[in-house]
Amino acid sequence: MASPAAAAGTPVPPNTTNSATAATGAKGLSALDLRKDQKIVRAVVRDDGTLVAGQSFGASSATRVENPVGTYQVCFDVPVTNGTYVASIGIPGNSGVSAPGEITVVGRAGTDNCLYIQTFDSTGVLADRSFHVVVVYTKKRD
Repeated sequence: MASPAAAAGTPVPPNTTNSATAATGAKGLSALDLRKDQKIVRAVVRDDGTLVAGQSFGASSATRVENPVGTYQVCFDVPVTNGTYVASIGIPGNSGVSAPGEITVVGRAGTDNCLYIQTFDSTGVLADRSFHVVVVYTKKRD
């Protein structure tokens, strides 16, 4: 339900007496979460499937899968199945411009340390594109 000011079209800043408040406040990390470490591994991969070692950390290999075009496998030194995967189209290095496109990433079936990635041109057709991928995962502390 909108506040009277918002209903009248008047902008209402967040967290005022006229705005809705959260039903429950933040509770912080649970005891189990406090015993976990967040870890990050990353890979930069050229459009031909080669791993850019100088811009990658924790990545053991990258391969362009032959068919279909724009399909890659990226493997890491650690299990990443309980992680969060973030990927974006981008060229290696720190200068130049990448061709536009789209990317999908999912865990690779049959392994706990690899990702299956597909890249597309801006019209949605599979195409070879360089990309960056980051995995954030948890590792339980002893």
